[in-house]
Amino acid sequence: MLRMIAAAIVGGIAVWLYGEEMKRLATDRTRDARLRVADTLHAVQGRAEEVLDATKEQVSATLRASEQALRPASSSPRAV
Repeated sequence: MLRMIAAAIVGGIAVWLYGEEMKRLATDRTRDARLRVADTLHAVQGRAEEVLDATKEQVSATLRASEQALRPASSSPRAV
């Protein structure tokens, strides 16, 4: 129990003395990783937009073809 209390005290002192330096070190080392993640997310967003646009076009074309197939084949429009 005494060792645990001593470890907590020593850990607290270390954070108090070196906290800002540890924070700066962690920020500097993660900057590159954060930039890579942001670039990857941007690329994923672009690809998702392309896929959604292609899907939208395909659905619209299928709906138009379905409408044309279901309409009666007549040369003149009928009055409804």
